[in-house]
Amino acid sequence: MLGIIVRGMAMGMTEVVPGVSGSTVAMILGVYERLIYSLSIVTTDRRNEVIPFLVTFGFGMIIGFASALYIIRYLLENYNTPTLLFFLGIIVGFLPYLWEEAQQQAKAGLQTKHYIIIFIFISIVIVGQLLSGITSIEINNLSIINYAFLIVSGFIASTALVLPGISGALIFMILGVYEVATDSLFTLNLPVILSIGAGVIIGVLLTSKLIRFLLANYSAGTYSAMLGLVIGSIYAISDNLSGPVNGQVILISLVTFAAGFVLVVFLKRYQNSRFDDI
Repeated sequence: MLGIIVRGMAMGMTEVVPGVSGSTVAMILGVYERLIYSLSIVTTDRRNEVIPFLVTFGFGMIIGFASALYIIRYLLENYNTPTLLFFLGIIVGFLPYLWEEAQQQAKAGLQTKHYIIIFIFISIVIVGQLLSGITSIEINNLSIINYAFLIVSGFIASTALVLPGISGALIFMILGVYEVATDSLFTLNLPVILSIGAGVIIGVLLTSKLIRFLLANYSAGTYSAMLGLVIGSIYAISDNLSGPVNGQVILISLVTFAAGFVLVVFLKRYQNSRFDDI
């Protein structure tokens, strides 16, 4: 149970960071496919077999998300480059494992169509990052249409919970609701929180079924898409780097990058032996 909570916390924490995908972290921690499976059957008569896992994992996510609102926000505001380089190290360290998995799913090796899929999904992330912040809404002047937009935004952002490489925070930034969402959490603005939350829940339940279908029937193409999304997230993270750059920052950032890289290697090596309780 502790392993499930810790993994949920890790995924919840990353959902606060624009450009960093929580579902990528779920893949790194070896819980992604079980999470997708559990979400896809929670609305069926087999829900009882996955409810304990989802409740425990969800509890960890809430703890991680709540703590990250303060911790990650503080680190990003005061140590932006070292913090993002840590996440970048995690992504870069994970790529070889994801590439190997994609090759195994393709059996005969990745073909031209798979490389096209990779390129398309890299482009999707890059274009999404370039469009971030082009729209915005005022939290103190919300209409019924705005609330409907928040529900739709939550629905769209929910894809980040099931698609590696896509950042929910980044999607909120693109749609112009990131600050509205975070400020509402700090001030406990329930109408906004419930609107976004409703969209996220509906989106997760629907999208998880689609991803499970694609993994079962088009695994090589699906992993190729995931590979493209994760590669694209390298650009998304890099594009969010800000703050002064000097020798000390560069040195600390290299250390945090290496720490993220080593952390992935450690987790992948010991995920089956140290976290068998899931």
